[in-house]
Amino acid sequence: MIKTLEYKVFMTDGSGEAPPSAISKPEVACAALERGGIIFFPESPFKFSDRDRDFLLSQKQKDADYQKNIAYRPAEDRVSGFEANSAADVERLRSIMANFHGQVQRFLQVFLSPYARSWKADFASYRPIEEQGRPMRLRARNDLLHVDSFATRPIYGDRILRTFINLNPENVRVWNTSDNFEVLSEKFKNDVRRPKSLNTVPKKPSPFHSVIKALGLKSSGGSPYDSWMLDFHNFLKENSEFQQYCRKDRWEFPSNSSWIVFTDMVSHSVLSGQYAMEQTYIVSKNDLVCPEKAPINILRRLYELD
Repeated sequence: MIKTLEYKVFMTDGSGEAPPSAISKPEVACAALERGGIIFFPESPFKFSDRDRDFLLSQKQKDADYQKNIAYRPAEDRVSGFEANSAADVERLRSIMANFHGQVQRFLQVFLSPYARSWKADFASYRPIEEQGRPMRLRARNDLLHVDSFATRPIYGDRILRTFINLNPENVRVWNTSDNFEVLSEKFKNDVRRPKSLNTVPKKPSPFHSVIKALGLKSSGGSPYDSWMLDFHNFLKENSEFQQYCRKDRWEFPSNSSWIVFTDMVSHSVLSGQYAMEQTYIVSKNDLVCPEKAPINILRRLYELD
């Protein structure tokens, strides 16, 4: 099925579209993504029944500042951030999002097979709120260019891979992208703090960290890499000169299209769009096709760290 799908690779460094033959193998598709590409499917490989789509379009999320989206947590098989009318609605949304998670996992296990060896399924999210004009704290705004970092879930140098589908039956979802992390980290090297040693390995979280995580509050979990990446995420959003004058490329994702991107490499913002679903995977740094393009290794070279 995957071989018959129509898909394209757009490089966000300004070089444009890669030829179709350039991603004929999973390893080559992985390399394109790791270098800052967006793999785009004009027709999504992920299917929703008409009844499930109608249900999704009618849902609302909780009005809480710390919950940007409705989340499905695969490890716990539950949803959060959902304004439910009944227990039946909760179960239905859980079932729909669990099905989406399963579809994405089965697809990526083949399409990006090198990553499946030891990846971690992170949250899936449903985004029912219109992004244009959405009132958010500056650091939480999606319409400002940034690279992703998780404030509550440290990844210790692994990669953030995200797969999206635009469920809006009428309107496109609009992104801007700019220079990738490799370019931006070098450009702003002297404007941000030097990272500490990046060799910290994951350890069992303390009870205090577990409480902080449950509340959705900032905690890098003792990871210098994640602490630096979160600061850089905030620096980009707070840098009004960068936001105004940097190179920008506009992308319009039509109804029922999908796209895959490493959002810790591709700087991006969401200008408009409502009703999208997304699944995140944490890809092990040990399974990368181009490990030199991992942000943690870019930082090691840039700051001459061990």
